[in-house]
Amino acid sequence: MIWKVKIHRLVIEKDFKKLDAHQKKKIIQVIRKKLSKNPEQYGEPLRGLYKNYQKLKIGEYRVIYRIVKDKILVLVIKVGIRRDYEVYDELFHRLKKLEQ
Repeated sequence: MIWKVKIHRLVIEKDFKKLDAHQKKKIIQVIRKKLSKNPEQYGEPLRGLYKNYQKLKIGEYRVIYRIVKDKILVLVIKVGIRRDYEVYDELFHRLKKLEQ
């Protein structure tokens, strides 16, 4: 089964602007390759506040996404460096923006 992968506009507008072209290309390739095939196999579930989300490790980067099974859809919500949980703090603020 092929999953549709949708990258949120804030990932493109904000997260990817912090990356150089090589990093961005590599992350997009891995997202498309792994998450379109089997997002549950390649990712790891988050806990606590983020229990409905998964993370995909790509080197020092984390891709945070949500699986919508009934639509066969993967929503990429945040991409960032896992430095002292910085990506998870930013995820909290990102999710607050999406709720508004």
